Amino acid sequence: MYEIFAFGYEFLSEFLPFLLALVLLRRHGSRGGYLWAVFFGLYIMAVFHVTDPGTLYGLLSLKPRHLAYLAEHINLIPFSRDIQPVGYGLNVVMFLPLGFLIPTIWEELGKLRYILAAGCGLSALIEVSQLLSLRGTDVDDVIMNTLGAVLGFGLYTLWDRLTGSRFRQQEAARELPLLILAIFLGRFLLFHRMGLIAVFYGV
Repeated sequence: MYEIFAFGYEFLSEFLPFLLALVLLRRHGSRGGYLWAVFFGLYIMAVFHVTDPGTLYGLLSLKPRHLAYLAEHINLIPFSRDIQPVGYGLNVVMFLPLGFLIPTIWEELGKLRYILAAGCGLSALIEVSQLLSLRGTDVDDVIMNTLGAVLGFGLYTLWDRLTGSRFRQQEAARELPLLILAIFLGRFLLFHRMGLIAVFYGV
């Protein structure tokens, strides 16, 4: 039962700010555009669910003794630690949809440099915020995530040619960072897992 409540709480803390931001940014958007954008938002939420970025409450719970632990779990040198093919592969696959969805929804961002920036930026945001939940931060994850976004863009390019660009949306490019930020801040400010555990189990 706790898992159901926790999932619902996590979902609402991210989806409601995202939906509010989407409505404010796209007051005259088309129905199709809304559907694509909502699908993108759900994808970003799924990524956050898997990667578990840190929250404000994780930051507030950090103690000086945690600094040594964090220092040992930061890797800024590419491929300097044990290679984990499965983990690397999953990091690539997880960001494939990012490289596919961005140019589909925001046509003007359908260039490799924008996909590189989006993949690297989103991955870096996740990796840095994971320090707040005492998880490791690894530059290898950023590299693999970015590679996944680039490969996803390659799949989009092929699909776009096959479909004759029938599914492209021409929404404002400024939406992309603002929608991701709305989801991230919703989670950062509203999602308090330990608080839910305390309420649910009375501890």
